[in-house]
Amino acid sequence: MTLLLAVNLHGTINSSAPVRKALNELWVAKKFSATVVTDDAPTVGMLKLCKDYITWAPIDVGLLADLLSKKGMVSKAKPLDPAALKELGFKSHQDMAAKLVKDQSRLSAVTGVLPYFRLAPPRGGFRRSMRRQFTEKGLLGANPKLEEIVRRMF
Repeated sequence: MTLLLAVNLHGTINSSAPVRKALNELWVAKKFSATVVTDDAPTVGMLKLCKDYITWAPIDVGLLADLLSKKGMVSKAKPLDPAALKELGFKSHQDMAAKLVKDQSRLSAVTGVLPYFRLAPPRGGFRRSMRRQFTEKGLLGANPKLEEIVRRMF
């Protein structure tokens, strides 16, 4: 079981009620929001239900540490800085990322940290279609090249 990074690329406009509910449960209801989830059967089922709105891929410690340091938030107005990390019991962003990956836990399992990241549109734009699945030369669904896109969204 691994951790997955899920990113919403469309928001919730014109989506059905079950899709909206799944996006809310995944903490990616807004456009360009991202979260870290586990790779278990219920979560994968929700990801597949929302496959026309989101993209996901396995996440490694390096990308998770970068996301935590640049886009991690304690509250909507306070970033996840070294002082906030010490209050939570972590030495650094790398330490927190390593613990999340080692324990195979969601970002929402860490108390005191917002369970999602607010990303910006990627610099340079999307190089593939945002309306098609990855297997159809698009971005949606299971996307092994998601790390490259997310690094341009910091």
